[in-house]
Amino acid sequence: MKKHRPKQFSLFGQADKGILLFVVDNAELFLSHRLPIALTALNSGYEVHVAAPLNHAAEQIIESYSIVFHRLPMTPEKLSLFTDLATFFSLRRIFMEVKPDLAHLIALKPTLYGSILARMNHVPAVVATITSTGKIRQKFIRFLYRFGFKHPNLRVTFQNKDDRDTFLDMKLINKRQIALIRGAGVNMQQFHPMGEATGSLPLVLLASRMRWDKGIGEFVNAARLLQKTGTQARFVLVGGTDPTHPKAIPKAQLEEWHNEGLIEWWGQRDDMPVVFAQVHIVCLPSYREGLPKVLVEAAACGKPIIATDVPGCREVVKDGENGLLVPIKHVDGLAVALNRLLSNSNLRMAMGREGRQKVVSEFSIGHVVDKTLGVYESLLGQ
Repeated sequence: MKKHRPKQFSLFGQADKGILLFVVDNAELFLSHRLPIALTALNSGYEVHVAAPLNHAAEQIIESYSIVFHRLPMTPEKLSLFTDLATFFSLRRIFMEVKPDLAHLIALKPTLYGSILARMNHVPAVVATITSTGKIRQKFIRFLYRFGFKHPNLRVTFQNKDDRDTFLDMKLINKRQIALIRGAGVNMQQFHPMGEATGSLPLVLLASRMRWDKGIGEFVNAARLLQKTGTQARFVLVGGTDPTHPKAIPKAQLEEWHNEGLIEWWGQRDDMPVVFAQVHIVCLPSYREGLPKVLVEAAACGKPIIATDVPGCREVVKDGENGLLVPIKHVDGLAVALNRLLSNSNLRMAMGREGRQKVVSEFSIGHVVDKTLGVYESLLGQ
């Protein structure tokens, strides 16, 4: 276990605000979604630590920013008594060693186990970020939430109003504990308005982890339907697949679709602005989201967006203004929406302009960082 720096030490020579510990279930998602918050906290005088499952590449990047990384054994999706006990006691050791002044817990298992340990270890302040309500119907999960959320100095942040209302309706929290911080924010300079690509067929993009619950099956079937009716367009999937995830789409299936000519699978990409520059429409027919970063980034780039009318997606897509909403698991409805935008370039561009304005006013990284740091300082009395 790595030793942290003395508490009074400050990297930037400023007054020390205390030790901030992030607990996350995916180190890569920490880099893509939470790094700006962590770096702003560092610059503000916090000492920052991250506890996450082992990922050598992500660990090296995180440590290059002078953030202390702690390896945490965890399987994010699967609930298992043996592995979860190992997670719990490993996280307990990290809490006892780091002695955080504030713990920021992100996603299901970090929130469940971290909030309990924060109570047990008398951590002064806790922020819990809810990214999904997928397992909220399980009685044991609700019991753990209720126990952990009795911490006397805790805020629960939600990315959308639907998830917030679910927790309130189930009486897992009270209104005083709530903060609504919609998503991870987007860098408005990195993701900027782009004109439509010329000289090629219109390109429709679905970028996400390659999982069935992201609506990828429906996307492929909508592409098949449109191609049968003579629609001229390219349909592209971007993202990697995780064979350990129960809802992962096998690599062989993705390659079969690609070889069949239904879609193009570009795999994992780390240059999304370059990808968006080639795109005419961005689509995410997901079954449920916290707040989909890819839709916010696409809108920031002036791209029209199509998504399912589900929590998270409807926070970003205003139907008929910056994009279109379709029913969940509805291939025909998705095909109709895609065809509507594929056949009308003026509508695409108008929706793209509206989407950029919406992101500027609601989803910029500055808004998210300022709100999050404000929650930290209110809890710590700073």
